[in-house]
Amino acid sequence: MLPRSTACYLRDMGAPARRRRHRSARARSLLFGIAVAAIVIWLAELGLRLGGVQPAYTADAVGGWRVQPKSDGETIKTKEGNSFVLSTNANGLRTHARTPRTAGVQRVIILGDSTVFGWGVSDGETFPDALGRALGPSVEVINAGQPGYSTTQMVALYERSIAEFAPDLMVVFVPMHDDNRVLVSDREHLDGARGIAHVRVLLANHSRLYQLLRSRIFPFAGEAYLVPGRDRSPEPRVPRVSADERDENFDRLRAPVVAAGGKLAIGHLPFLADLTGEAHHERFSAPWASRYGEATGTPIVDLRGCCAGKGGEALVLPADPGHLNVKGNRVVGEAAAPLIAGLLGG
Repeated sequence: MLPRSTACYLRDMGAPARRRRHRSARARSLLFGIAVAAIVIWLAELGLRLGGVQPAYTADAVGGWRVQPKSDGETIKTKEGNSFVLSTNANGLRTHARTPRTAGVQRVIILGDSTVFGWGVSDGETFPDALGRALGPSVEVINAGQPGYSTTQMVALYERSIAEFAPDLMVVFVPMHDDNRVLVSDREHLDGARGIAHVRVLLANHSRLYQLLRSRIFPFAGEAYLVPGRDRSPEPRVPRVSADERDENFDRLRAPVVAAGGKLAIGHLPFLADLTGEAHHERFSAPWASRYGEATGTPIVDLRGCCAGKGGEALVLPADPGHLNVKGNRVVGEAAAPLIAGLLGG
């Protein structure tokens, strides 16, 4: 029989081994639980995919990335019920301009969203068309608008398809789309997410279970984007373009244009409230443009107050008041002409 002190010593020597075995058992249980949870989640994902549930984010639900190229007099029917005739070049731009410059003719590129593009009106009836007629044959105006575009998308479009046109002046009309709240920002879509945002983007792009949970929790989960000020959803989203990204976007547009001897300007087109003579519609782009313009010496073409008292609601499409009609494009184009001419001649 061992002395009492020796037995206690031996029991104490065995305690660390028992603790190690206990920790090992807990670790195995934890790993087993994680494995089971992963299998359950995978089976849930598989079932939802087979059931037709789509992921939370699809790129084309946030405006698309390019109008179909090489359209030739195609009739486009809008969801509001009207139709218009559309032609595009090989880059999907609504223009027949060719890359080589015409001697003695200055070149202006108008970059923007669907209002610049001329959604709802036929070829020859857009704002850039009206501006070109008002400026006369010594100035060529190229319509580089794209429906639903943000300034991040405009940078991609410029670098891939517009830079080769070498404009004397490029006016970028800042779209409201920049501030729409989305699950995946345009920069994250194009270049990938950074840091912890990678998890959000990964879930939004691939997880059906994530989308199912969103649809049960948030009232506007099915909408690709939310307009600031109109939504009351607690769902965490990000703007399509952040303020810092917008600065970077305009830097990337301005630098090559200026380096080639041209000019860049920021533009504001009128909304319905401006056309009817009400106070300027509050928009994020106005204070931002003032700050950026002052910091970089970039001029601003502000058309918000150009056309009050010239027709009001008669200047927009009846079923789509967010877009100018033929008369509206003509009136705004004529109002813009002296401002553009001043920039070209200054």
